[in-house]
Amino acid sequence: MLDPTFQRVGDLKDIASYPAWLGDVVTETNETKQTVTGHPIFAAMREAKLSSRQAEAFLVNGWPVVEQFPQYMAMNLQKLRYGHSRGEDLARRYLTRNIRVEQNHADYWVDWAAAHDVNKRALMKGGGPSLAYALSHWCWKSSSGDPLAASIAATNFAIEGVTGEWSTFVCSSDTYANSFPVSMRRKAMRWLSLHAHYDDAHPWEALEIVATLLGNAPGVDEVHAVKRSIEMSYAYFKVSLDCCL
Repeated sequence: MLDPTFQRVGDLKDIASYPAWLGDVVTETNETKQTVTGHPIFAAMREAKLSSRQAEAFLVNGWPVVEQFPQYMAMNLQKLRYGHSRGEDLARRYLTRNIRVEQNHADYWVDWAAAHDVNKRALMKGGGPSLAYALSHWCWKSSSGDPLAASIAATNFAIEGVTGEWSTFVCSSDTYANSFPVSMRRKAMRWLSLHAHYDDAHPWEALEIVATLLGNAPGVDEVHAVKRSIEMSYAYFKVSLDCCL
């Protein structure tokens, strides 16, 4: 008989270490994820071929998610009770540890924007089409109202994970970095450099939280909620990117 509880024993970054249902969810959402990682805006960015308008749109449209990410995590933190379950304790440690880190990332995004002559006022003001902000609205909705496992999957797994992949792709060539003057290159690239790691543990830690919260044999509705959350994050991410072009 399958033990309904889950405790990881294999490597954190090996999908085989997780319940079969969660491996299926990751596989089944991969096609939607590829619409983000394979988006033409990242190919243009990697080759330093973004127009000034496209670069500004990307930085302005993406700002709400970057700026609000600590708030998404804080809303999830409010759903927890210490000692209620091993999954909740795991989530509590993860969220409290990483909220401050995400705040620093907002500062680095401001530096990146400044290197493209996009000032903080432009970021705060916004100005993109309404669809450009669909991703931030979705993340807020999920974090404020959805069950913990689904909202962790939407933000800390899907958004953080796919961002690590596209950042790594952009940084796989020095072309974009070299498009900035040496005097500002380090500050301009700091946000990208910090996110450009195939081996980043954060999305995998989020996946472990989801698995520990729901166990080896969750209900059909719980599995559906996690899968839908991941797919929605990728789909809204693509919509936001489309607005940049």
